[in-house]
Amino acid sequence: MPQPEPMSEASRIAKFMGLSRWQNMDDLMLVRKVESGLPVSAVSRIVHRIDPNEMSVRVSDLIPKATYYRIKRKKKPLSKDQSEKIFALSKVFSETLKQYHDDRELASMFLMRSHPLLGGRSPLDVARDSTAGADLVLTILERAEAGVAV
Repeated sequence: MPQPEPMSEASRIAKFMGLSRWQNMDDLMLVRKVESGLPVSAVSRIVHRIDPNEMSVRVSDLIPKATYYRIKRKKKPLSKDQSEKIFALSKVFSETLKQYHDDRELASMFLMRSHPLLGGRSPLDVARDSTAGADLVLTILERAEAGVAV
């Protein structure tokens, strides 16, 4: 029986965010989706995937609550800036879950706990504040996966 083709990184992130047609998503399609505005539902989906009970990570940690509900009520997509932020956080959350073998509790603990390589800030705080911060958290996760002390 043939092995299924490995999922592309774009498909994996699109699936994590709950985007339609994630199975066929390539890098350029995902870039276009982010540029045109992700659906507001992506915010709650990524929070639910990392912390279903919103005990540690909440929608309001990612986007102001009033903004979230206004966009949701108007049935509009997120802005390009909001979409880029949610995309960056999705990459961080998805990679964290992968590193912790889909153990949401451990992944959530990693995201919320202060980290010495982040100046004592939590990975969630650093990733939430900028895409550069999200890239730094991803670098730490990659180093941990490679067995480099972090």
